[in-house]
Amino acid sequence: MSEATRMDELFAGALPRLLALPAERLIRARIPRERVRELSAVIVEEFRPLAERLEDELSTDRAAERKADFEALEPRALIYCAADLAVEEPWTSAQRARRAELAARVRDHDEALSGWAVTLFEHDEEARLVVTDILRGKGIRDDAEDTIRLVGLLRRHWPAVAGRVPVTEAQLAEAEAEAVELVQVLDAMEGTTPGSPRDLRRRAFTWWFQAYTEIFLLGRYLLRDDLAAAERFPAVAGERGPATGLAPR
Repeated sequence: MSEATRMDELFAGALPRLLALPAERLIRARIPRERVRELSAVIVEEFRPLAERLEDELSTDRAAERKADFEALEPRALIYCAADLAVEEPWTSAQRARRAELAARVRDHDEALSGWAVTLFEHDEEARLVVTDILRGKGIRDDAEDTIRLVGLLRRHWPAVAGRVPVTEAQLAEAEAEAVELVQVLDAMEGTTPGSPRDLRRRAFTWWFQAYTEIFLLGRYLLRDDLAAAERFPAVAGERGPATGLAPR
């Protein structure tokens, strides 16, 4: 079996586990796939002789968990490589131009609608609090989400609003449609759509990183008296100071 075939099979088999990872625990890939392979190879080689003494340092259950993490390192590295390779090519100039166009238009919608909302709901305590909350957000995504909320607020109060501001229902529909499209564009570019190639890459990296961190910490603990422990068990990110003793998990 070729390595590419094995990567694809491992990735396909891991999909249910990847999609089950909690979204709030996902982290962005910090290093290229070549570095993931390199770090995994180094730590597997260094940890292999230490795996035999885990029962002397950990409980039976913990030792079994860490052995499982150790055995998962190399397969998860390959799964991440497969996920990374599956990510689509960078967005075209036309797609990026559309994002910029939408961002500008939605910003205008947000500013116009929020300005009218402040005036309209000045004496409506409940609606005024909603407007105040909306105005807290800053940035492109906030502009889009704020516009969607403002449209919804104006529609709920439309019988009292119609005719008091130079805004039509057609304009509200246009503002909402462009804001929704911008959110979808941002989701696609940022990889936040569950199951998208970028989302799966983030999930695969997180899954690999979880196993790597467990073995990294445990390896440094087991070699806590070895001055070369930091070199033998390298961190994923650069470290600012010398490694210190770490408790096993």
